[in-house]
Amino acid sequence: MPRAVRATPRFSAIATAISLSLIAPAFAIAQTASTNQTSGPVYDLSADQWRADLRFMSEEMQRRHKNLYHTVSPAKFAAAVADLEARIPTLQRNEIIVGMMRIAAMIGDGHTRVDPRKDTRFGFPSLPLKLYLFEDGLFVRAAAPQYASLAGSRIEAVNGVPIEEALSRVSEIISQDNEMAVKLLAPVYLDMPDILHALKLSPSSKSATFTLSKGGRKSAVTVPAGGIDPPWPPDTDASFITPQGWVDARQTPQPPLWLQAPLDYHRMIPLPDRKALYTQLNMVTGVQGESLADFGTRIRRQADSTNPRAIIVDLRLNYGGNMDLRSGYIRDLIKAEDDDTRLLVLTARGSFSATEGILVDLNRLTNAVFIGEPASSKPNSYGDGYRTRLPNSGISVQTSIYWNQLAGQSKAQWTGVDVAVPYTFADYSSGKDPALEAALAYTPRPPLHERLTQAAKAGGVRAVRDTLSVFQSDVANRYLNLGTVVAQSAELLYNAKYPEEAFAVAEIAARDYPNSTDANIVLAYLAELTKRPEVALRAVKKTLELDPSNRTARDILARVSGPPK
Repeated sequence: MPRAVRATPRFSAIATAISLSLIAPAFAIAQTASTNQTSGPVYDLSADQWRADLRFMSEEMQRRHKNLYHTVSPAKFAAAVADLEARIPTLQRNEIIVGMMRIAAMIGDGHTRVDPRKDTRFGFPSLPLKLYLFEDGLFVRAAAPQYASLAGSRIEAVNGVPIEEALSRVSEIISQDNEMAVKLLAPVYLDMPDILHALKLSPSSKSATFTLSKGGRKSAVTVPAGGIDPPWPPDTDASFITPQGWVDARQTPQPPLWLQAPLDYHRMIPLPDRKALYTQLNMVTGVQGESLADFGTRIRRQADSTNPRAIIVDLRLNYGGNMDLRSGYIRDLIKAEDDDTRLLVLTARGSFSATEGILVDLNRLTNAVFIGEPASSKPNSYGDGYRTRLPNSGISVQTSIYWNQLAGQSKAQWTGVDVAVPYTFADYSSGKDPALEAALAYTPRPPLHERLTQAAKAGGVRAVRDTLSVFQSDVANRYLNLGTVVAQSAELLYNAKYPEEAFAVAEIAARDYPNSTDANIVLAYLAELTKRPEVALRAVKKTLELDPSNRTARDILARVSGPPK
């Protein structure tokens, strides 16, 4: 059966150019700075040795990063390094390391990082608890047997500091492409007393005090640090891995399908009763006896033989791998999609790095529907972490050495999610998987511009505004790039011969998404067409503040400004 082709409208004021020619391999490149290192943490360094490590880190970042100052200025970076260097004699070991984490996070990309998750040399013990940030708060997802009663508790405060403030503090030391990285990593870092102490969220680096709520009761509990957790897997989200013998807050004996085998990188499970084929890729890699391309072929052959209504592509635990391996896998997913077999892609905060290449390809080349929450990576970003070890402490520092341009000139924070699905603690504790259920129950919804056109026919500007308000407040749309979606819909509404309604929508887009280049340029474009030169002038100036090289904005500016006096 022929594959349906994604319909991509062309917009006179919004141009999107996507090229795969600039894609670089996205996988970590390991480099050891010194061969004279032990595998355990070093605790007895002098201030001079720490200063030497800090200078080495600073020089390494400046030497290796593709564009170190893409977010932070050289002066601010240098000032941060100088400030930490000056304070080192007054700081404890954990405070120095957290200071280094803060400097790495200032760079503004997820691959430039100083991160204790994958390196035991940090020597940061974790609490005997596993935390997770659900839609409805930060919860104790699992606990060691002696703290079994804490499993399922919601954390309200850390040492008396409200959890919102605690999350804000920890976000400053999280290297990130977008805010989803905070959702992923904040629970891990808040589980480490060394980090809590450095952030002034605990008076001691040996324990943590939480205000917990459970069953309608609140209590303050002090928990001593446990052991140093094993490093996370190379490129798989380990947030839901519960140590053997621990008490899990999930009340069902069997985990939901997506959490049953996080370290099984290639999974395929037919769901004939739902007329679906479930597949899961937990790392962009091959496995013994099966390359990634072979896995794609296996999926396509199964789809050809059973003709499922839906192929679920679950990438929620896929934290990266080797982006160069994806082509054959993508090719067969494209072939598996046809007029009555839809691709439904599940993403989450644990989708990162090389996974983004798969997301961009599927978004561009197929009719896939994206469900869940956004990946913690951008379509265009700095990546390919070059890892070195500091010469004295031995802790690892990772620096982005490539610019991965996967989606033309896009400045999007993530690949848009068509249907956002919240994940609550109640979902987890009851063993539900609302994202998978949303995928299995998916039926297409009319796009926004069609809804607005029907509203314009029925009730003019007022009905259009009401329809747009409902769309904006729908939780399922929360992770769309709404500035672009609403702006594009305004342009299509104008093309459908509803100029006043289109202008009203463009005004709302520019008002509600003031930092969206698309929203502002479409307002300028439609204001010019509807003879509102003053509005057009304001909108085009705002567009050029956001994107000084925007050619469409310069053309409009020349027209609405008139000839030079």
